[in-house]
Amino acid sequence: MSAIRESWAFRNRGLLGALLLVPTAALVLLSEPWVAEDSAAGLAMDFAGWVSFVLYVTFRLWATLYIGGKKDTALQTRGPYAMTRNPLYFGSLCFALSIAFFLKSPLLLLVIVALGAIYSGAVIKAEETLLEGKFGDEFRRWSRVTPRIVPSVALLRSEPSVEVNLRGLRKEALRLWGAALLPFIAEVLSHLRAAPWWPHLHWPPVS
Repeated sequence: MSAIRESWAFRNRGLLGALLLVPTAALVLLSEPWVAEDSAAGLAMDFAGWVSFVLYVTFRLWATLYIGGKKDTALQTRGPYAMTRNPLYFGSLCFALSIAFFLKSPLLLLVIVALGAIYSGAVIKAEETLLEGKFGDEFRRWSRVTPRIVPSVALLRSEPSVEVNLRGLRKEALRLWGAALLPFIAEVLSHLRAAPWWPHLHWPPVS
């Protein structure tokens, strides 16, 4: 646990995300959009938003199914964990990207990508240092062939059955039900911020 305790980024990962995302989101909502809602680019971003959201739901539930019953006792390397070492983080990244796409915000998209890079290099690295200390050569062999974040479909290896932790699955399902509201909220906000009566800051568009 020392690697995690010594990692400022891991211990303050929620604060780190809030410090970057909250001011950016406020700036985006109070600026005029660069991408028109009904333009070809706007429709493309809506499509990308739904693809990202579906990936979020898929990887969060899939990873929860596989990690249940084995967490902290065995290194999971099958299913989504065969394609990426961190399918839960990948799912969360897809969720954040979906909001940026629904809001039609290139600025928010760039900040989320930057935050993902920070998490990969600091937060996730601390967790993986702990896993390496716990599982040794097994972890090192797995990490040499498995991407840290972005999945490789060619690496997919599944099992005929998995042990499911129903408590963990129920908790994840409740989280997903709440998250399902955000794409619709983001879509509504995207329309509202294009309205002439919406409060806009007096500088050129930034998002």
